[in-house]
Amino acid sequence: GQGQGQVDGLTQQFGQMGMAEFQTVVLNGRPDLAALDEAPPAMRLAPGTMCVAASECAPRFQRSTLNAVPRTDKLLKKTRLPLGLLVTPVCADDDVAVAPDIVRCRRCRTYINPFVAFTDGGRRWRCNMCGLSNDVPLTFDYDSATQTQKDRWARADLRNAVVEFVAPLEYMVRPPMPPAYVFLIDVSYASAQLGAPGVVAQTIRDTLDQLPDADGRTRVAIIGVDAQLHFFQMRTGAEPQQLVVGDVDDVVLPAPSDLLVNLSDARSSLDIVLERFGAMFSNNHGVGNALGPAIRAAQQMLGGIGGRIVAIMASPPTTGEGLVEPRAEGRDLGTPRESELLRAQGTWYKNVAADCSRAQIAFDTVFVGQQAMDVATVGGLARYTGGTLLHYPAFMAGRPEAVRFSSEFGQHLAGAAGLEAVLRVRASKGLRMSAYYGHFFLRSLDLLALPSVDPGRCYAVDLEIDETLPPVVYFQTALLHTTALGERRIRVVTQAVPTTDNAHSVFHHADQSAIAALLAKKAVDRALSARLEDAREALQHKTLEILGAFKTLCTQASSGAATQLQAPRALRLLPLLTLATLKHPALRGGNNVRVADRIAAMSLVLTLPPETLLQPLLVPRVYALHELEPNVGLDDGSGSVVMPQLLPLSAEVLAPRGVFLVYSGADAILWVGRDVDPSMIASLVGEPHVQSGVFTFPDLSDNGSPRPGFELNMRTNNLLRALSLLCHGMWAPPMFVCREDGDQQVRLLLAQRLVEDMDTAAPSYSQFLNQMRDKINRGSF
Repeated sequence: GQGQGQVDGLTQQFGQMGMAEFQTVVLNGRPDLAALDEAPPAMRLAPGTMCVAASECAPRFQRSTLNAVPRTDKLLKKTRLPLGLLVTPVCADDDVAVAPDIVRCRRCRTYINPFVAFTDGGRRWRCNMCGLSNDVPLTFDYDSATQTQKDRWARADLRNAVVEFVAPLEYMVRPPMPPAYVFLIDVSYASAQLGAPGVVAQTIRDTLDQLPDADGRTRVAIIGVDAQLHFFQMRTGAEPQQLVVGDVDDVVLPAPSDLLVNLSDARSSLDIVLERFGAMFSNNHGVGNALGPAIRAAQQMLGGIGGRIVAIMASPPTTGEGLVEPRAEGRDLGTPRESELLRAQGTWYKNVAADCSRAQIAFDTVFVGQQAMDVATVGGLARYTGGTLLHYPAFMAGRPEAVRFSSEFGQHLAGAAGLEAVLRVRASKGLRMSAYYGHFFLRSLDLLALPSVDPGRCYAVDLEIDETLPPVVYFQTALLHTTALGERRIRVVTQAVPTTDNAHSVFHHADQSAIAALLAKKAVDRALSARLEDAREALQHKTLEILGAFKTLCTQASSGAATQLQAPRALRLLPLLTLATLKHPALRGGNNVRVADRIAAMSLVLTLPPETLLQPLLVPRVYALHELEPNVGLDDGSGSVVMPQLLPLSAEVLAPRGVFLVYSGADAILWVGRDVDPSMIASLVGEPHVQSGVFTFPDLSDNGSPRPGFELNMRTNNLLRALSLLCHGMWAPPMFVCREDGDQQVRLLLAQRLVEDMDTAAPSYSQFLNQMRDKINRGSF
C-alpha cells in the first residue's frame, strides 16, 4: 500500500543517511532525561491522506503507542510491543474548534473528519473507517442562517482533527442538568481533632465563586457526618437551620426542600453555614461515621438531576450500611498478603457506584489524617464513577498539609468538568478494543460511562489486530458530555496512523512515553485485580520482551550474546521509565508504603496523562539552584520562564557546596549540602540556616520584582510556578528541606525520588540495565 510503502521507504532512506531518528543506541551511562520533553516520533502519512490541509491530532488529546502500526497480528506479536491508545479528551488548556452540524457514516457512525475522501464530484464522501460511500447532505455547503453558499474546505470538522459539535435534541435523554454538589463532611471526634471541619468548610466557601455557575443553576448541599447526619436547611432570606437525623438505618430527608439549594439564591445562607461550620463541630466528641447512610441521603437529593458527591473523611465508615471492618495492615506490608489489603471489602461501595453512574452521579473521595479508613474500599466510589481520589495523611489545621489541601481541593472543585458523559473509541476494520484503564464504569463492550470528566483525565485502551490492516488505520474518540455552561456537546478526536510490514519501522516509530504510561496503568490494574508481585514481574517481563525482540529482529547480534544492551533511539528511555514505575509508591516493593498511600498513588497512575505521569511524577526533575545560568528563572521574552538544565536522578550529583531542587509534582525537596555558603541560603530563603523538615518556601520579591540580595529567591519562585504550570496547577506540593546531615526520614524520601540509585526496593539504573542484558543474552525471560 502507498502509506506503508512510504513509511518503509523513508525508514530505509533515513537509515542509510544515519539520521538520529532511526538510530540504534547503546544503553549505558546516564539516561537522556531531556528526551522526555521531545515530541513523539513523526508519523509518515502518504500525501493525500487528508482531504484538505488540516491540523493533526495533538498528542495531548490522543496518542498511539506505535506511530507505525504492524499490518498483521503476527508482526505485532513478534515485536512484543503493546498496541494501545492514551486518550485525554478534555485538556486543561484546550481551545477546540466548533463545527456547524453533525455528519456521520450511516453504517459505522464515524463522524466526518479530515481523512474522508469526496467522490462523484463532491456529492458523496467515503468513510475512512469502514469504506462506505455516503451522500453529502444538501446543507453541507450551505449556511441556513445567512442563506448563502459556504466554503466546504473551511468547515471546522474537515480542517481539524479535534473538533466539537453542539449536540441536537436526539443526542439528549433529557435536557442538560445543572451542576450539583453535595458535600459530605466528616465531623466526628477524629475529624474535629484535626481541625478538618473548619478547614474544609472555609475551602468550600472560598471556592464558591469559582464553581461553574454561568447560567445561575448550580446547586449545593452540605451534610455533616458522624454517627448522625447533620443537614442544613437554607431558605432564601431566613436563618439557616441544622436538622439532625439520628436514625441512620433507613434515612429519610428531614425536609422536602431547601437542602439542595441554588448557589446564587441561597448564597448568604451558605456563607453563614460554612462560616460557622468549624466552630459548630470543634468540640464534637461524637465517634462513628455514617458515610453509607449519608450517601443514601445524597442519592435522594440528586436522584433526578445527577451531580457530584464530595466525601471528605477523617475516619472509617462504622455506622449503618456500608460500614467497613478494621483491617490491621502492619504485619502484612511487603508480604503476599498485602495484595488482599488493596481489594475492597465486600461489594457495597462498587454496587452504589454502579447505581450512581447510571444516575449520572460522580464521587470525589478525599481522605485526611492518619486513621486507617480503608481507602481501598471507599475509594472505589471515585474509581467507578469517573471521580477523583485525594489523600492528605499529614493533614492538621494550621500546618502546611492543610494549606496544600485547601489549594489542591479548591483547584479541583473549580475545574470545568464535563458532566453526564459517555466515551466511545472507534477504530478501523481489523482492529479491536480489548481492555480499558482509568476511572469509569464500562457500560457495554465499548462504552465508558463518565458522570464526570475532569480536565486532564486520561483513559487508556488496549488494541488487538484481528485481520490484515490497510495502509493507514484510523482511531476516533467521541465524548458526549454536558459542559459547565449547561450545553450538550460532542467532542471528536480523529487520528490517522500508517501501517507497515517492517519490524524496523515499528520499533523506530514507537512512542516510549505512551508505551511506558500504558504499561504503568496495566500494571496498576493487575495489582488491583491479582497480586502486586505479579504486576511488578509482568512490567519487567514486558520491557525485557521488547528489548529482546528488538535484538533478535533488528540488530546484528540477533542470536548471540551481546556485550551491550541496545535499543532503538525511540525507546532509549523505556528501561528507566520501567524502573521508575517499579520504584513509585504505586508498585514499590518493601514494607514502608502504607496501603492508603499506595491506593492514592495507584489512582494517580491510572488517571494521569503521559505528559504529567512520566515527568515529574515517576521521573522527578532535579536542578542545581546554586549555579543557575544568568537567564534561568527569568522571562524568555515570550512569557515563558527559562528552565535550568536537568540533572541525573542520582545522589552523585548532590555536591556538598550545593543547593538542589528535586521536584516530583506531589512534593518538592530542597537539598542543602553540608558545606554550602550561608549567604547563598540567605539569598534563597531570607535566613542563613534552614532545618530539615517541612518548609514553606517564602516569596521575598517586591510584588514580583527582585529585592537586592534576594534574586535567587525570586528566580526559584519563578521556577516553581513554571513547574506547577507544566502540571496545570493540579498540585500544590509541600516542600521539604533535606540537609545532607539532617533528618533521616527526609533523606529516605529523597532517596526514593532519585530513581537512578539503588535502594532497598530495587536496583540502580546501571544494575537494572546489566540484569536485563544478561537475561536477554540467556533468553531467560
